[in-house]
Amino acid sequence: MSTAPLVSIIVPVYNDEATIAATLDSALAQSLSEIEIICVDDASTDASLRILESYQERDPRVRVIRHDRNLSALQSRRTGALSASADYLLVLDGDDELEPNAARVALELAHEAEADLVGFGVTVIEKDGRTGGSYEGRLQPAHRVLDGAAVLQGLFPIGKPAQGQLWRYLFRTDLFRSAYTHIADGTTLARVNDLPLMFLIAALATRYVSTETRLYRYHFGRGGSGQQVDTIERAEFYASAIASIDLIRPAVDVLAETYSDPALLRESYESTRLSIVGYVCSQLIDRSDSTVLDDALSHLHTVASADDIVRGTARFYPAKLSTLKFHLPAVGTDDSAVAQVRSVALVTSSLRSGGVTMVMLAQAHYLRQAGFEVILVARSGGSDRTLVPAGTTFIELSGRTFVERLQDWAAICRRHQVDMVIDHQLLYTDRWPEFALMARAEHARTIGWIHNSFARPLYDGNDRLSLIEKCSNALARLVTLSPLDSAYFALRGVSHSSYLPNPPSPLLNESLSQSTAKKSPAGHIELVWWGRLEDRTKKVLDLIEVAVQLKAFGVSFHLTVIGPDWEDMTAKRFNAHARRRGVSDCVKAVGPLRGARLTEAIDAADAFVSTSIIEGYQLTIAEAQARGLPVFMYELPWLLLTQQNEGVVAVRQSDPRALAAKIAEVAGNPVRYQQLSHAAVEAAKRARDYDFAALYRGVVTDTLPAEFSPQPSLEDAKELLGLSVFYSERARSRGKSPLSVPTSRGARAWSTLAPAGRAVLGLFPRLRPMVHRVKQRLRVD
Repeated sequence: MSTAPLVSIIVPVYNDEATIAATLDSALAQSLSEIEIICVDDASTDASLRILESYQERDPRVRVIRHDRNLSALQSRRTGALSASADYLLVLDGDDELEPNAARVALELAHEAEADLVGFGVTVIEKDGRTGGSYEGRLQPAHRVLDGAAVLQGLFPIGKPAQGQLWRYLFRTDLFRSAYTHIADGTTLARVNDLPLMFLIAALATRYVSTETRLYRYHFGRGGSGQQVDTIERAEFYASAIASIDLIRPAVDVLAETYSDPALLRESYESTRLSIVGYVCSQLIDRSDSTVLDDALSHLHTVASADDIVRGTARFYPAKLSTLKFHLPAVGTDDSAVAQVRSVALVTSSLRSGGVTMVMLAQAHYLRQAGFEVILVARSGGSDRTLVPAGTTFIELSGRTFVERLQDWAAICRRHQVDMVIDHQLLYTDRWPEFALMARAEHARTIGWIHNSFARPLYDGNDRLSLIEKCSNALARLVTLSPLDSAYFALRGVSHSSYLPNPPSPLLNESLSQSTAKKSPAGHIELVWWGRLEDRTKKVLDLIEVAVQLKAFGVSFHLTVIGPDWEDMTAKRFNAHARRRGVSDCVKAVGPLRGARLTEAIDAADAFVSTSIIEGYQLTIAEAQARGLPVFMYELPWLLLTQQNEGVVAVRQSDPRALAAKIAEVAGNPVRYQQLSHAAVEAAKRARDYDFAALYRGVVTDTLPAEFSPQPSLEDAKELLGLSVFYSERARSRGKSPLSVPTSRGARAWSTLAPAGRAVLGLFPRLRPMVHRVKQRLRVD
């Protein structure tokens, strides 16, 4: 060449025979003629080298350098940069093109601003020829001028997905070479081989300027980008991007020693690294065939920690948590983190006058008593803010979309430095795992709290039981309300399950301060029921059937039903049904009563009647017993409150005649009534005989006594199988089969029970005949 080149164009080439001619044509068509084109063939096995040599023979501005072996684009660019004679250089991949004025526009801007780094616009061409997509939008320059540490801060913004493509910039050649001094000569990178170098360049640059003019044409999907993951080898290729960013960690440590803002440098690197980890996870989820996805994500966990995968995905690609939640190892126990728990977030859907909210508010009281800072969080609107205790922080998520609410949640965890989350929504939403992972991304662990029996999802006909089991690794601990429920999850492989009693309600606490046994009723017995008027689980219409049977037995009685209307029942409908059954003179729903009016109604009664088909921790039992009332109920054998409780009379489920017979028997036996009333008071005292502050401190700090995580027994297994059959059949009778994939109803029920059955048989082989009888009973072919 007669004149020295002003810009060197570095072209790394590897098996680009289909595109390299168009690439070189775009370089040679530059309006700035004072250029050199350094083509580094990385041991291509196709006709690429022959094409390069033909261009070299045609135009002296083209130089070809050949590697004897494949060293990756990282080393090809190094070779080209070391051979460059111009003060500035551009990087042009062998399957892309430059716009004709690229070199001139970028160089003029560099000279004008005395910049060592110039950014410019990019056109992204999809496989079908379209341009202007969202990816193209993200590649455009975001800053006009940046100086000093602001260059790194602007090009690699903390908390934003990292963009490190070298072909978006013109570089001062000395700057480009300087970055390479921090990367070993023999280093090869299969994927994302430009971003690590670009990060170092941004850290070393002193001035950056940009133009919106689009100077580069990038063909998406020609190289390694945009490919389907249909083999584990392809998954390993995608995941190798993480090794690329890990490569420069030592260099970052060295640069931090002299960098103007070392904290910014380190934070920018960590954000960039997590961005790459999240990107890889996102790409594997989006592009993996169903047959490869499990193995692909398993491999990902061998090249990055579970915490980094969760953090990277949650912060940068939160929508992918809905898939990642099924592919996680268990949350490890970090003793130092557990010991330093200071702030606990209690989470529900919304605060309202219901059982879950009351439990949560009581927990808040005891956690504060145990020395923790407590915040209350509602994921939905419509909370009754009058329920929030004075001095307690309460927050509602405000995001309109699910991803926005996840991001709101992450911001709450950061702002309040949340260490532990207690999520009360496991039985009521399918989205709790994503929130648990988002909390984990902000260094907070999640305890899942189940407010009903393990069989509730079976009875409801939904798959939330399976969801809890599949996603239990998102939880630091799973808390149930009974030993039997804890046994179920232990049998299903959830080893970190425990049980705890619910805290006492205000009514229970108040009642125990003045609890005494009641006198035996004389000739007439007053019965009471209170709760929400709901027939699906509380079976309030069975109360009318109990009344019908009591009337048939000739018992003088009155039954008062107290509680608010609910979705499937109202006081008006209940009373209309009582009229139709001919018992409106002795049973009546009176609506909700609170405070003194409720306690007056309870004290006017002689016994509490319950017809629930399923409950988690029925505090009305303890509340009734605290005021001396014997309890008559259907059997709920797992209930902690009914165990060793001599103040409870239970009959088999859904048998109002048997329940009425027991009430009639006790009503006519003053001695037996007195025994039951005394036993009721003692049982209520035991229900409150826990140090709840100590228990909650134990569960939050992972120091809960072993007695609350009992090992399942043979009797537990038998009980669980029986309950599973019962509730699956009840679901079928209500027209809601637990699963809908198998064709027959019995087969659907069995498909739900089979995993639990196999787990039980693994521990207790002697149960095989009983399991076979269950299968036959469900008529599974």
